[in-house]
Amino acid sequence: MVELVLPRGYRLVSLDSVDSTNEEAWRLARAGSAQATLVIWAKAQTVGRGRQGRHWVSKPGNLYCSFLIPARWPTRRAPEIGFVATNAVAETVTAFLPPGCRVLCKWPNDVLVNGGKVAGILLENVTGNAPKADQLILGIGINLTHFPDETRYPATCLLDEGADEADIGTVLQDLAGRVAAGLAAWERKGFGDVRRSWLSRAAGLGAPIEIKLPNETLRGVFRDLDSDGALVLATGESERRVTAGDVSLASPPPI
Repeated sequence: MVELVLPRGYRLVSLDSVDSTNEEAWRLARAGSAQATLVIWAKAQTVGRGRQGRHWVSKPGNLYCSFLIPARWPTRRAPEIGFVATNAVAETVTAFLPPGCRVLCKWPNDVLVNGGKVAGILLENVTGNAPKADQLILGIGINLTHFPDETRYPATCLLDEGADEADIGTVLQDLAGRVAAGLAAWERKGFGDVRRSWLSRAAGLGAPIEIKLPNETLRGVFRDLDSDGALVLATGESERRVTAGDVSLASPPPI
């Protein structure tokens, strides 16, 4: 295990096991607002969770972490950070994989390698719908050495895709650096570059997709990513903006 060197203004909270790194971030947030960005890292989670409260299998060997970030932006812009993080995860994953692996981003916040899900992101505002969030929690899980067998979408891990040197500490250090750089660039330049970078890796762009919403299922062509991160779905002669939902691709992304 390498000795972690985190970006300036970032502080590590290392745990052997925790219920969920996002839950620990919530507890730390309630205990008091910190000036530093905390990186909460656990070797295992007992009650790991993903989007919409789904269970996230969290045995030792994979990366489970959450960033507790002091917020400096309106709450309405917080979803953009999900795309900043997805780009950072995709870049980190690519850095540890052999050449030729296909790394794509699946809306809104999954990362795929050769068609299998290798990472997911859970973004939460500490202050909910307040005009300005005090802190933001960015939970990230990356499959390094194993993945669950029964999932809603095909899964994989870096080891199975040829990443022999994906030490957890090294991956976390790389990821933290990319998250910090991505956030700094987003704050300086806005969402435009983030959006373009994400679209360059977008799984299913220009192809038929299905989006499951709480009360309906939409089908159409994934046309674009809007200026605020909403998915633009072409349905016949009209278009619909979707801000949340589960996307299924019509066919596995090309390898």
